[in-house]
Amino acid sequence: MSSNRSLNKLATVVFVVHLVSTPAVAQESLSPATIQTILDRLDVLEKQNQALLQEIKSLREVVKGQPATTAQSADELSDRVSVAENRIAEQAQTKVSASQRLPVSLTGMILFDSNLIHGTDNSNFQQAYGNYSEGAPGGGATLRQSIIGLTVEGPHIVAGGQIHGSISMDFDADVHNNDVFRIRNGTISFDWASRSITVGQDKTIIAPLQPTSFAHVGVPALAGAGNLWLWRPQLKYEERHAFSTRTGVVFQAALFSTGETYATNLPYQTYIESTRPALQARVGLTHSWSDRTKFAVGIGAHESESHIDGKSIPSRVVSSDFLFQPLHWLELSGTLFRGENFANLGGLPAGAAVEGASIIPIKGTAGWMQVALPVTKRLTFDAYAGRQVNASLALTPYEIGGTLVYAGNVLYRIGSNVVLGFEGGHEDVVYVNHALILANRYDATLAYLF
Repeated sequence: MSSNRSLNKLATVVFVVHLVSTPAVAQESLSPATIQTILDRLDVLEKQNQALLQEIKSLREVVKGQPATTAQSADELSDRVSVAENRIAEQAQTKVSASQRLPVSLTGMILFDSNLIHGTDNSNFQQAYGNYSEGAPGGGATLRQSIIGLTVEGPHIVAGGQIHGSISMDFDADVHNNDVFRIRNGTISFDWASRSITVGQDKTIIAPLQPTSFAHVGVPALAGAGNLWLWRPQLKYEERHAFSTRTGVVFQAALFSTGETYATNLPYQTYIESTRPALQARVGLTHSWSDRTKFAVGIGAHESESHIDGKSIPSRVVSSDFLFQPLHWLELSGTLFRGENFANLGGLPAGAAVEGASIIPIKGTAGWMQVALPVTKRLTFDAYAGRQVNASLALTPYEIGGTLVYAGNVLYRIGSNVVLGFEGGHEDVVYVNHALILANRYDATLAYLF
């Protein structure tokens, strides 16, 4: 900047000197005082030029004295350029866009699971409660729990909101129906800074958490032992308020579609409406002490009516969920609930039973808890346990009075998106007549996340 100003001044002076050198102009326009002023300015300009030359000389000496640093900076710059070029090339290969030119991301995982199961072979139990068990005795391997998903970042809408969409599918559909894909969950949400309206299929809002397991993905871990897992259609409204930068509260309400076909062991001729509308609500409080320490707790409620043989059977649940991370290497989470006729949310059947000429709801209590130890960025240990107890007075000897499941796993990230896991678990299933089914299961999993 200083050199440019000096050159401009020099050009101005040269032009003035040229005028002075023209006798006619000098005689008509310039006085001796004006000429003296020009000469003074020339002296100042000469001093500025000398200072500029000295500065350039000093800079050259500095550059010559630090050749290694300059070379190192050039190498670093070259590495950054190479990384940027690779990322641009990778993005060009993986970029997906919708017909409306909206960004779409491919998500999911390729999951290989090999397992070995020891336990009692009870075909009647596997047929009626297969989704809630560790599986039949034996061993095997599968890729059917792999997941494919899409997320879409939609257009902006009024009041600063934006539309988002997502869907995920797996290959764990019922093989007897010759299905290939199965929709797990999918949502279209209208999001603003402090509220959201979501429509789609997802887990119930009164039990939003679940244990961490790569061995149980097609049906999540602790299904029938405290985890209300069913993915069902619903319309949800959420309101968020912040008391401070670290403390906030969330209010949720949902119109939920239940799954009523899990009320097993009713008479064969019994007619059950396959789905019923339900009202659900939840309030949650969150607080964080830092980016890696936090606390969250929620209280929820569910109400609906099951229609069985023209009779209305109440379904009522109250729940509480929590997540507590007092240290960056320790996390506690879980859910507790109590109610009646909650098999329609993913609880262990039965939801209702016949008593004389009446059909009554089955009361029960359930819950689960997990301890997670993320000791490093790559290595995590998890231990979880869950239990459900049904009121046995209304159950027949062929129905289940309770379950107890506990398991532990170790997960190691081989790479940023490749997880190697080992898990072992135990399951107890108690019939009303005190018959006991035991099962031990061991899994080795390899997941490639994308």
